[in-house]
Amino acid sequence: MDLVKDIILQTTFVILPIFIFHLFWLSRNDLNALKTNIPLITSGCMISSILCIIAPIEIIDGLYFNLHTIPLFISFVYGGYISGFITLLSTIAYFVYPYEYSLFYLGISILVYGIISLSIRNRWLTYTIKKKFIYTLLYGASILSFSLAVFLFVSVSKYESIHFHQIFLVGISIFILTLMLALSVYLIEYMRATAVLRLELVKAEKLSIVSELAASVAHEVRNPLTVVRGFVQLIGNSTDSTDSQRKEYMNLVLAELDRAQSIITDYLGMAGQHKIQKEKINLTDTLNEITVLMTSYANFKTVRFNCDIEKNLYVFGDRSKLKQVFINIIKNSIEAVPSINGIVSIKAEVKEELIYIKITDNGVGMTKEQIERLGEPYYSLKENGTGLGLTVTYSIINSHGGSVKYSSELDKGTIAVVRLPFYVNKNTTHPFEVHQNLG
Repeated sequence: MDLVKDIILQTTFVILPIFIFHLFWLSRNDLNALKTNIPLITSGCMISSILCIIAPIEIIDGLYFNLHTIPLFISFVYGGYISGFITLLSTIAYFVYPYEYSLFYLGISILVYGIISLSIRNRWLTYTIKKKFIYTLLYGASILSFSLAVFLFVSVSKYESIHFHQIFLVGISIFILTLMLALSVYLIEYMRATAVLRLELVKAEKLSIVSELAASVAHEVRNPLTVVRGFVQLIGNSTDSTDSQRKEYMNLVLAELDRAQSIITDYLGMAGQHKIQKEKINLTDTLNEITVLMTSYANFKTVRFNCDIEKNLYVFGDRSKLKQVFINIIKNSIEAVPSINGIVSIKAEVKEELIYIKITDNGVGMTKEQIERLGEPYYSLKENGTGLGLTVTYSIINSHGGSVKYSSELDKGTIAVVRLPFYVNKNTTHPFEVHQNLG
């Protein structure tokens, strides 16, 4: 049992510095993490080697064994010549005093542990993991040969009898050492590969964010441009419109262009839908304005609007972004209905401290699986759609403390229900507000 405890302790001395190196260096999301940190490798290998020497394993009477050759090997192949020589010298310094080995043994140990590690170091980082394991086995075989040679030399020089079980124990010890060295190399390579993969994922995520940002800008700007195009066509094709009507159309066009500019500014400022400037807004007026804006687009698609919007509906939020939300939803409804007898209904009312905005169409509908995926980036039922419109819509509604729920049946249409917290305005006479004030 003591032998098992000693082996576990030696294993801890070897493995712990590797995990510490990963924790304080390789785990950073920085390209410098892949560079060789010589001071950290040297200090970790020195401490590991010395601890292995201080608490050795006694396999038989007078014959000690430890794993100090593992941190020595790691210091050479991963830290370089300076790290390896410093670890080697510190190992020799602690090796001489406790066990009083001869200078001959020290010379041979330097030859075995140092020169072999140095010869492997030259191209170690370019080897495949399979080749590294092969060199690990060769390193272990070299130590085994050296240990058996020393054991036989000491036994013969002292005229002691050689027992098979002693040779067997030496072989088992070196086998354990080789196995632990292979495990250490595997852990180091695995951690390095994980660090490389993590950095690649971070880079890919940044590129994905840039791509999504560009697609979002294009998608969101397209909506006001569509409205502008509709009104410009209306102005150009209408021969009987009055000056006041044309002025109204031009004001709406300018308003939509301002909204497009605002969207671009938000996205380029890396604020996007996260930049919310809330204030008390009249949602009734906003919805009525949106229906006017979308009328030209609906007429172009031969779609008829049915509106039932209560008066004095107030919310606390960002008017521009809520307008963006309802334009997205209504535009999707218009595009989903058939070219003949298409109807889009908009109903807004207050129920239990919430404003319910129900947008209904008699379009193609959706399956349950399609509804569950709504709001996912780049998932769209349109041929050229990006799906980012609903992604932004869900995010904006959530930031206003509301929710969006879709229900649909194939060939029967779709119902989108937006719920927003009702803002109590004392200057209005909405029935719900009066009830709240009296209560």
